[in-house]
Amino acid sequence: MFFSKIHLLCTYSSYYSADVLYKVTKYRCNLFNMRSWLKMVNLFYLLLLSNICQAESKLTFGVNSPGSPPYVYLTKNSTEYKGVIPDILIKLKQLHGYQINYIDSFRIRTETFLYNGDIDSFLSSSNWLKFPGKLIYSHPVAKHRSYLYSSQPFTGKFKLEDILGVNVCTRRGYIYPALREYFSSGKLQRIDSSNQLSMLNMVKINRCNMAVMHEFNALTILSSEEFQADKIYQSPFPVDVVDLSIILRPELIEVKQLLDDIIIQMKISGELEASLRHHIKAGK
Repeated sequence: MFFSKIHLLCTYSSYYSADVLYKVTKYRCNLFNMRSWLKMVNLFYLLLLSNICQAESKLTFGVNSPGSPPYVYLTKNSTEYKGVIPDILIKLKQLHGYQINYIDSFRIRTETFLYNGDIDSFLSSSNWLKFPGKLIYSHPVAKHRSYLYSSQPFTGKFKLEDILGVNVCTRRGYIYPALREYFSSGKLQRIDSSNQLSMLNMVKINRCNMAVMHEFNALTILSSEEFQADKIYQSPFPVDVVDLSIILRPELIEVKQLLDDIIIQMKISGELEASLRHHIKAGK
């Protein structure tokens, strides 16, 4: 009887021990599987977050071909864009990890691409846009000054009313706010051209009495060998002055804020002015 109880106790103990072992083993397996599953979930979310961050860290910048010193331009021996704008955008890459892509386009198409979301940004002025209220703008990068250029000298007391009825070479697709009324009323005759070089050549051969151009574009062209023997005069004062900014899609408000901080800091430190001076010389 005693041995029967011992046997029963041992049998029960063995069964209980086996049951506990099974349960512990099952628990550990379940715990292992749960940990593995959690690791897989975490890995999935990390990959997903990484892809999202990569997608958000790209900025496409449209360049009005062929570019324009000192802001965005190509050198003869390089396919990499140089200029004040690349100097700003490289800081966006260094400080915030943005990948910068440049896309060649034309003035009218570039603006359309921005409205359609095909690009993220380009350099312009709100004064030149068709729908300025649909876009957002960075802190101003520089003042854009447009002058008149002629093969004949200007008088010291020159004013626009003195040149009524003359032909003025302009860039096709460009808006000239200060001259809009003169063109629309016929007081000045607008003759469109495809590029600035063509505009100044038309002035040189007297096909146009004058050309309206940004001061740095004119400086670059008039410094070239092609115009060394020609005398082209600049008006004594600009006919238009506007702020140049990086224009962005409205969804990119965070990028705008980052660019504002970069541009303001570069102005305070003098780095922006130094970049401007450097690329004026380099772009000649």
